[in-house]
Amino acid sequence: MDYWAKAPERRDQLVLFPTRLDDAVPADAPVRLLDEILRRLDWSAWEQGYDLRHGQPPIHPRVLAGVLLFGLLKRLRSTRVLEEALTVRLDFRWLAEGFQIDHSTLSKFRTGHAKELRQLFVQVGLVAREAGFLPLTQLAFDGSRVRANNRRSGTRTPTELQAYRKVLEEQYAELEQRWNAADRAEGQAPGAELSKELSDVSRRLAKLDSVLAELERAQAAAEAVPNRIPVTDPESRIAPNKDGGFAPNYTPLATTDAQSGMIVGCDVIAQTNEDQFLVSQLEHVQQDFGLPGLSPEVLADGMMCTGENLQQLAERNVTLYSPSKLADPTTNPACRADLSVPVPQAQWELLPTQELKSADGKQQLQLTKDAFVYDADSDCYRCPWGQRLDHASTCQAKLKTGSHERRRYKSDPVLCATCPLRARCLKAGADPS
Repeated sequence: MDYWAKAPERRDQLVLFPTRLDDAVPADAPVRLLDEILRRLDWSAWEQGYDLRHGQPPIHPRVLAGVLLFGLLKRLRSTRVLEEALTVRLDFRWLAEGFQIDHSTLSKFRTGHAKELRQLFVQVGLVAREAGFLPLTQLAFDGSRVRANNRRSGTRTPTELQAYRKVLEEQYAELEQRWNAADRAEGQAPGAELSKELSDVSRRLAKLDSVLAELERAQAAAEAVPNRIPVTDPESRIAPNKDGGFAPNYTPLATTDAQSGMIVGCDVIAQTNEDQFLVSQLEHVQQDFGLPGLSPEVLADGMMCTGENLQQLAERNVTLYSPSKLADPTTNPACRADLSVPVPQAQWELLPTQELKSADGKQQLQLTKDAFVYDADSDCYRCPWGQRLDHASTCQAKLKTGSHERRRYKSDPVLCATCPLRARCLKAGADPS
């Protein structure tokens, strides 16, 4: 006996009274909230870009923008995947009101309305803020690493690029000479093979010029010129992969409202110095949403806890919650009331230290920078023995993130020679001078 449940209807059965598309989407589905927000926005500026006098009636930009935004919410960025979703997913079909939109239409709309889509991103946030869903009192900021559209080995040095361009120029000149010779010959037209070869060299020259233009832009912007630059995706930079190794990468940045989970700011940089963009990203959020000041609280990882960020945020009354590698000043005996007074010998074991390998291969305890406290009034550091380290020189250090000022402080070598903490302060065999 067959106890299996019977299908409610056969797939080839004609339906006389089909169910409504609106009945297929639950009342509390996120797509309904997005559609309601989009319908409250002013689309007149978008509509002015359409010529409604000729051709077939176009799909309203609200529908196309909605599909792209909802795709981002569902982590569907590829326009081909979105095209499929518009066919097989009821929430996408409901949002698009049954329109069958191909991937090329979505792609052209996204690339042709990049500026408007960014403004739409802010407008959606403003509507959410008016509705009370976006308090913006506590933000979270972070960056990640994303592989560029460039193979790992597809990089060249600036010297190699210049040499390769010279070779291509010579090759192009030779092909152009052959083309002109064939063109002048009576009754003879340039061959298809020659035309294809000339076109290929011209394409490679244009691609190479775009790579060299990125190098010139980096130099003009006083950025650190990379030793090797990706050829296919020249705006990316070689950086550590999240899964190990090195390859051309980008670093996307995201600022999120901690309470609602909504992304309120985003950007993409080529370097791995996202800590230098924390304050500027907070300023973008302030400007986009018309806030009187920066959000009062910010959550970030330990990379953002730099002296520069702490100083700028403190000056603007912003509290940063971030893990710090700095020694706790309440348990660090180096942070004393009178810096000129030596740390008592009974507290030497509590001074911040780290294990380092000496020249002979032995492990050695050495004081960290946290054991030296800066005296802003005298512009000097004080060691645990109470001696001064005065400003000795200033230099420009070239890092991957650009040129940075580095100040060096130096102590009196005569005093260091008799210091009882010398063994922990200097490396084995180091000259105190």
